[in-house]
Amino acid sequence: MKGASSVDRFFIHGIFTVGVISTLENDGSYQSPPGVDPEELYNNNTVIRQNEQSLVLNVCDLESKDARAVYKNINVDMRQYKRLQMFMHAEEGEIPGLGDKDLVGFIRMGNDLTQNYYQIEVPLTVSTGTSRSALWPEENQIDIKLELLQQIKAAAISDGLDALSPTFYDVVGNDLTLVPPGGEFDGYDDIEQRVAILGNPNFGDIRTLMVGVKNASSGNRCGEIWFNELRLADMDNNGGWAAVLSLDSNIADFADVTATGARSTAGFGGIEEGPQQRSIEDVVQYGVVTNVNIGQLLPEEWGVQIPFNYGQGEEIITPKYDQLYKDIELETRMDAAENEEERNIIKEQSEDYTKRKSINFIGVRKNNLNYVN
Repeated sequence: MKGASSVDRFFIHGIFTVGVISTLENDGSYQSPPGVDPEELYNNNTVIRQNEQSLVLNVCDLESKDARAVYKNINVDMRQYKRLQMFMHAEEGEIPGLGDKDLVGFIRMGNDLTQNYYQIEVPLTVSTGTSRSALWPEENQIDIKLELLQQIKAAAISDGLDALSPTFYDVVGNDLTLVPPGGEFDGYDDIEQRVAILGNPNFGDIRTLMVGVKNASSGNRCGEIWFNELRLADMDNNGGWAAVLSLDSNIADFADVTATGARSTAGFGGIEEGPQQRSIEDVVQYGVVTNVNIGQLLPEEWGVQIPFNYGQGEEIITPKYDQLYKDIELETRMDAAENEEERNIIKEQSEDYTKRKSINFIGVRKNNLNYVN
């Protein structure tokens, strides 16, 4: 992570330091999160456990409704995953008095950090024990379905994406509840997580990431926050299918017809391809080509040959994701449409439709026939 960065609308005040805490240097006071086990190397009959560490943000005298964070420039496509997860730990700082849900840990990610981003928040419970489960309580974990980010973006699109400040939603289970304007720092007691959107972010092309902490209490607070194992989980590993049809037929030497058809769905790919390399679009295509010797319908003594070629084909490509807002599945955006007309317009904007038709007369000629009486 890069140096300390204040969240927009907040001003530098108090003490803010950034560091790390690890298993090797803090044995006894630090343990890895549940399920996170450091790699073990075997050397000369000795097992050497590799170091495992967490990012630490230490704030003191942090004012009410103020925040501190660090950021990093990245390049990640999250569309093939279903969940975003991260472990967090909170404990008192140099000055005691930190209570549960006084501080809120958050992730901010998007095209930038001020105008186009998603934000995911969790009110933090102060850890009181030294076991792995006590240091990293389950209620402090960020575990969000990326589908929920699609839903709040679809709602923002319906509202015009012209908000000057982020729009917040409380998350309880899979339910979203709009937070009233001005309530960004209120109501953390009854929620699991809170999400927000500003502008037009795209989690299919995340370029910058911020993790931080903000003060939701009514007074100044000190605290030490650990962040560990920010990860994508539950890869969308649903496969697709593909089929190809080919048909050839002819009628003596008068005509022949060739027809082809193909269909493939999102998720289809080769055995050697990973989920990130598989198709993210549905494709339907067909083609028909006919060759007819029309001259055979005319009297033989005319000696006329008229080869006629006719071809027609169509291809419809329907992407899995909306082509204007690339992190929203097309079906999700269509479901948010207010009426059937708007739904059809959204679909036509994303679909790629091609139609080809050809008519040819190649090799038309008149033969001179000599008859012997």
